[in-house]
Amino acid sequence: MSISSRMPLCYGAIPEPDEASIRPTRDPPPGRAGDWADAILLLVQDRDRIAAGMHDLVVHRLFFAGLTLETALGLMGDHPGAGKVQDAVDELDLAIRDIRNVVFALHQPDPPS
Repeated sequence: MSISSRMPLCYGAIPEPDEASIRPTRDPPPGRAGDWADAILLLVQDRDRIAAGMHDLVVHRLFFAGLTLETALGLMGDHPGAGKVQDAVDELDLAIRDIRNVVFALHQPDPPS
């Protein structure tokens, strides 16, 4: 897969598709023209499906971790570490909000030009 050198990658980053990255490994059967638009559409639909599944899984895990930490926080009382646990809960809340903002922004249609 071709990856642009001008875009820094991080864990989980998905590079933009180009013709080389979606080219089939074999030629289409005789009598059927390979349609790149259909191939790109299938690739985008598959990535949307994967992103939605990962979004659900990751957000649920983060939410569960936050609830678990809040339960532990209630058991800690005035323990000196309670502030650190609350900081972790706040960071988990921000992470969930960031993930949802990114996913929902990706599904918004581009404004007409």
